[in-house]
Amino acid sequence: MTDRLEVQMRRGQSLQHKIIKMVPSGTELTVLETNPQTGYSLVRLVTGEEGWILSRYLSEQPIAINRLDEMAKKLDAAVEENKRLKAELATVRTGKQNTDKAAELLQGENARLNTELMAIRQASANAIQIQAERDALRERVVNLERELDTLRREKQALDEDQRQAWFMIGAGVLLGGIFLGVVLPRLSWRKKSSWSSF
Repeated sequence: MTDRLEVQMRRGQSLQHKIIKMVPSGTELTVLETNPQTGYSLVRLVTGEEGWILSRYLSEQPIAINRLDEMAKKLDAAVEENKRLKAELATVRTGKQNTDKAAELLQGENARLNTELMAIRQASANAIQIQAERDALRERVVNLERELDTLRREKQALDEDQRQAWFMIGAGVLLGGIFLGVVLPRLSWRKKSSWSSF
């Protein structure tokens, strides 16, 4: 089913008037005059041609197939953005189990988005349905961006914890070395002192 058609542009406001031109749907034009009684409107094309067209064929909104093309482009952009987010996620993966689970969820979401995109492309030009599905995809992309931000923050927290752990280990080793450096010489001195008393 399609909303592509051609509309007759006539010299006058009735079916008896001669057809000047067949105007394809979606053609941009200017309405000069409207006659509610006859149901015709006087229009001018971008080429300068003027004629009468049935008013019911005129619309201020683009035809559904044009809206479908626009929405498909936006959906393509959303899928590309999703792929970019997935690539960024791959760079921040660590051995932590929660991070691996999140990556698997994102891969599943990406596959689901690709499946939905193919279904939308094959669907009819129902503008309301396409708009609702586009909004849902856009919301999913926003959610993916939020998940990516959360994973980045988790990675930063893990890196900070690891740095603190190494700092504490280094401090422990240093204190242990100082302790041994102070205690061992005293122990050996006491042994020598006790031997000399016999």
